[in-house]
Amino acid sequence: MTFAEKVYRQMVRQGLNQQRLAKLSSVSDSEVSRVLRGKSSPSLEYAFRIAKALGVSLDYLADDQMEQEPVRAGEGLGPTEREILELVRELGPRQARRILETALDLGYEVATRRLLGLDTSKPVVEPDDAARAAARSGPPRASLA
Repeated sequence: MTFAEKVYRQMVRQGLNQQRLAKLSSVSDSEVSRVLRGKSSPSLEYAFRIAKALGVSLDYLADDQMEQEPVRAGEGLGPTEREILELVRELGPRQARRILETALDLGYEVATRRLLGLDTSKPVVEPDDAARAAARSGPPRASLA
């Protein structure tokens, strides 16, 4: 199956038209049209943008021998979950872990309100929270004063 056929199949599967794909991928409508008609091979950058907009791998679109998208982590996730997963990937594991630990310390309700911008009050540090934070940061450092 060719690049153009795979792109078209994914568009149909997701209910996208040519203009919507162009907007999602930031590739011009005329370039998407040429790609779909098989009149143009997109540049690597455009192919990557199209693959990302369709939620498939570039390997899948580019490899004419690959008939189906390989099963990937996150398969079956909705658009919101995919966006969150992508943000976590951009942050990196260390920062994502810190955010999750902070959310655990704050509690689900408080963390959710803050993430949604509904809670703008200053944080209240309970003794248990302070002890957990101190334990996580390690032993106290000696002062030269």
